[in-house]
Amino acid sequence: MLKISAVVCTYKRTDYLGHALRSLCDQTLNRDEYEILVVDNAVEAEAERIVEEFQDGSINLRYVPEPAVGLSRARNTGLAEARGLYVAYIDDDARADARWLETLVNAFEQTSPAPAAVGGRVWLDWEGEKPGWVPDEMLPLYTCVDLGEEGHGLRNDEFLVGANLAFEKKGLQAIAGFDPNLGRQGVVLLSGEEAHVLQKLQSLGCTVRYEPAAVVWHSVHPSRKRPGWLMKRLFWDGASQPLLNTSLSRRAILRGAWIDLRQCLGWSASTVVATVSGRRNNAWKSLLELSQRAGRVRTQLRMLAAHSD
Repeated sequence: MLKISAVVCTYKRTDYLGHALRSLCDQTLNRDEYEILVVDNAVEAEAERIVEEFQDGSINLRYVPEPAVGLSRARNTGLAEARGLYVAYIDDDARADARWLETLVNAFEQTSPAPAAVGGRVWLDWEGEKPGWVPDEMLPLYTCVDLGEEGHGLRNDEFLVGANLAFEKKGLQAIAGFDPNLGRQGVVLLSGEEAHVLQKLQSLGCTVRYEPAAVVWHSVHPSRKRPGWLMKRLFWDGASQPLLNTSLSRRAILRGAWIDLRQCLGWSASTVVATVSGRRNNAWKSLLELSQRAGRVRTQLRMLAAHSD
């Protein structure tokens, strides 16, 4: 019986894709109980070739092209193609622990009430040393998740990420999957699609569970160990935040934009003062705060331009 579908959405990361597939082929769950879908959002011959290398007849593995660029679109394509009772998402630059799928299936089948979604730990593989200028509070932006040693229902101040997140298939289909207006779109680092889906499930009274034994390792590409990448990531994180609340009136959006614009001015001044006084760490943290607020203002101005009461 096919219990779970592991979906790998990939976009121009053929240097990592093989590692992800190897980890999924080496699972403790019986091979006749799961399938692997590779949804190629770049539709590259190299990605298809890598998939073919693993199609030796011993594993249920399919290649699915999705030319419409966008991570949420790719995930929805994986959802539509999945034949398992549950759908588990993992990034193309991540590797699953050998017990990952077995742990997820057990969490769905042995937890009462049965959860609509289950996510677990994401540990970072820095491929070398972690840069000293990356503050620990910024690690979630690199997709780091560790909510403790005990499994529990997700609390309001906690989050899970799409690099390690599984759903009861029918439940995810019932809420129409992921919002294509959210999530990464090529090189545009929009996010928030996972939070949006989990919020919708919880608003319907569904349980979302954190399961610490479900572990994946997420690779940090050398390009992400540059200050410019973190600033860009924070900008788009800020740009995603207003999109999670589409019910705001034009007046509320304007009020939020004004508050965030004032924050931008404040963080700009803090950056200059800290730089002039030689406090480099303070200047860097102020610059990061400025990047996130500027992203919020960017989206709020776009919402104002499109909004009509």
